[in-house]
Amino acid sequence: MTQKSSMVARSNGTKKKPDILDFQSSERSTLGVEIELQIIDPRTGDLAPGSTRILKLCEQEGLNDVTAELMQSMIEVKTGICQNVQEVKDQIWPLMRKVRNLAGSLGYELALGGTHPFNRGLTSVVFPEERYERIQERLAWLTYQRVVFGLHVHVGVPNGDIAMGVINALVRYLPHLVALSASSPFWHGEDTGLASARSVLYRMLPHAGVPRYFRNWKEFRSFYRVLRDCEAIQSPKDIYWDIRPRPYLGTIEFRVCDMPASLAVTLGIVALIRTLVISTQRLLQERPQSSYGDIRHHWVAIENKWLAIRYGLQAMHIRQPSGKRRLLSQDLTALIERLRPIAEETGDAPFLDVFRPMESFESGADWQRRLFRESGDWKRLVDDMTRRLALELQ
Repeated sequence: MTQKSSMVARSNGTKKKPDILDFQSSERSTLGVEIELQIIDPRTGDLAPGSTRILKLCEQEGLNDVTAELMQSMIEVKTGICQNVQEVKDQIWPLMRKVRNLAGSLGYELALGGTHPFNRGLTSVVFPEERYERIQERLAWLTYQRVVFGLHVHVGVPNGDIAMGVINALVRYLPHLVALSASSPFWHGEDTGLASARSVLYRMLPHAGVPRYFRNWKEFRSFYRVLRDCEAIQSPKDIYWDIRPRPYLGTIEFRVCDMPASLAVTLGIVALIRTLVISTQRLLQERPQSSYGDIRHHWVAIENKWLAIRYGLQAMHIRQPSGKRRLLSQDLTALIERLRPIAEETGDAPFLDVFRPMESFESGADWQRRLFRESGDWKRLVDDMTRRLALELQ
């Protein structure tokens, strides 16, 4: 992943600003990870609008990789450019410890999860920044249905054509990532019956959900320019697809995941995503024609994603466009074992062990439901969420 942009010299000696769609090449499958955290009032267990105070302390401490998010009850921590998953852990663990300590000094706790179990979104406060205020004006009531928390994973790729080829191939694995990360069963104090309510809430946004199908980077550029020219979007960041290209960074960004309920699962998902990208790039090198993907997988992608949203790992996943189905947890077991040699080659394999055996793996959604059914106490559930993060960071 690269964050530099080149300047092109004209013959008259002046310099032209690079096109935002010029894909900045990443020759290695580098990583960048963004984690959205819940800011908790430990007295009530509810979300608290504490980001402005926390960010001020972070700035004083020189923590530059901590940023605002849409609502003042959320905060984002992110890595720099990492060469592997171990480096992600080495960066994110100390940073989150510091941020949690600073939040604690102000009377806040931090928690992981795709949604807060009982917060009422309409009580939330938008962060005072021009981009977020523009979002609020555009989305109106929908703004307050975005009090949701996700894991975003960037993986570097060499060029735009490969980016589109990888996205085309990996659409079929969106339900796998939804099910592994699912940690949002509750919304406004009710059990939604879903493994990932966040996925449904996010789908209400324009330009969100399963990515459109493009045969190559040229087709995507044409699509982008049409939307930009008619002022539907202002930049690639206004496209909220589950997987989207980030040309300025030289990456594809996976946005489909809930914020998992634990950091160990988070790193396991990062390892799986990176391994999927590497495996797909190798396939594209061996068989360039496969970059077009199988459009039939796009046709069933929305249904497959819905099955994972509703049933999590117990979904009967449509494995082939012919209609053949398989339990999603079984399909994941086979997928991870198939990819393990690549993960061992890159050093990321130990992080996949959190999913072994898959039969014993408990998603964040299942964990939250189990705890709430045992106690019937929302506050106790949130206390367990904050305690779980604290223990992992020790």
